[in-house]
Amino acid sequence: MSEPRDEHEEIIEESQAPRPRRRRSPVVDLAVSALGIYLLVTMFGDLRYWLRGSEPRDLGSAAELMEKGLPDDLDEAYVVLRGTPDIQHAARLKIDERVVSYLRVVEGGGALFAAVDRTADQAPNQFEGVFEGRMRRLGKLRMYPWVESFFNAEGITQSREATADALMRALAGGQPLTITDVEGASFRVGADDRIGLVVELPDAQIQLGRSSFRSLAAAEAAVSALGVPYYRPEKQSNGSFYKLFARIGAGERAAIEARLGEGLELPEKPDASYGVAVLPTTANYYLPAGSIDRDGDRLRLVYGDSTTSTGFAVEGDHLVPRPLEDGRLTFEPAAIRKVHLDRPVRVDPEGYLIAVGETPSTQWMAPLMWAGVLLVVGWNMMSLAWWWRRRQA
Repeated sequence: MSEPRDEHEEIIEESQAPRPRRRRSPVVDLAVSALGIYLLVTMFGDLRYWLRGSEPRDLGSAAELMEKGLPDDLDEAYVVLRGTPDIQHAARLKIDERVVSYLRVVEGGGALFAAVDRTADQAPNQFEGVFEGRMRRLGKLRMYPWVESFFNAEGITQSREATADALMRALAGGQPLTITDVEGASFRVGADDRIGLVVELPDAQIQLGRSSFRSLAAAEAAVSALGVPYYRPEKQSNGSFYKLFARIGAGERAAIEARLGEGLELPEKPDASYGVAVLPTTANYYLPAGSIDRDGDRLRLVYGDSTTSTGFAVEGDHLVPRPLEDGRLTFEPAAIRKVHLDRPVRVDPEGYLIAVGETPSTQWMAPLMWAGVLLVVGWNMMSLAWWWRRRQA
């Protein structure tokens, strides 16, 4: 028969019973979930790239790609692209034990770059013109501030040259212009991009040596005797010769030069202060593309605040500075000797960088890591939900 237990024994027995495990704070679940969601977002690009096929998307040549305009769907794509590496401005960066060369694809301006792993036995400035790998949006890269700072500081200028006919065809299509350069490649020009025009004016520049012609009056008298319209600038700043302009066709200039130089004594060594030279006159206009248009079969431009000579017009037996027509000048396309665009290259955050050699198969750990983090986030979210239900009960 069992002995009755007193109250003291019952209290001791209850104190020895196991206590229920205290649940961890929901703040921890919330913090782990937030961190996990952040990791899921940042690792999603790797997962997305792993899901790409094993065959790269062929983008063709960089010139063709830029002519059509960069697509918006190339981020995290496996691609192959052919272009010209800008080895003159390549940057080398050591990352852990790797040496990576960052270089610009010339045809892409500031919108196409490549990152190429290099080994110690490879020549530092030799790269193939084919880039195959993972294409990523420049502005999303952690390296973007460094890439932008380096290449913008290089002061790279992209120069393109075209003919007057190519410019006239582009103007017929309206703004923004798409011009075909002398090498057959097309490039787009915005209304604010500045275009250079080298124009050959119809008048000849006559240089008369100061040692052969003792005064400006003597030089002017010699030109006046030619019987052609001419212009004498008031300011004669060159110390070796006087400079005048005359309406002399290209085919007559050699004969006129011989006529003006007849009987003049010349030194054994060439000296600009002796003799006469009859040269073509050119004007260089550098102005926004939006200020250039067509006037029928002629090229028309807004003169604006330019200080370049407008050329001359015939008035009686003299030449006078050519007046503007509603603030504009017009030229025959045949007078345009060269069309050129010198555009400073700036890194475009909406452009792309190709990590050469990085294929989808190199990201085989991405699905495992992403699934693991997703599991942890799901577990903690369920724990939060359970805590909330108990709190509401």
